[in-house]
Amino acid sequence: MNEQRQFDAIDIISVLSFMLGYQNLQENRQQSAHNDVSAANDKQARLLLDELGQKFEEQNAMLREILEVLKREKSD
Repeated sequence: MNEQRQFDAIDIISVLSFMLGYQNLQENRQQSAHNDVSAANDKQARLLLDELGQKFEEQNAMLREILEVLKREKSD
């Protein structure tokens, strides 16, 4: 009878261990989905490209103003 109780306890511990391992696996999968490095890199690249584009537009506007001033001075 005592031997049967030992197997019951081991069976219960094995089942609990399996359930805990499965729950940990599910949590790891959820975390991996949220931490998609490729998506984060793409988002950062888009942000940087947008900022660079804006800076280039600002520089182009300044260059146009400079050209206008030079053209006026040349005409005078």
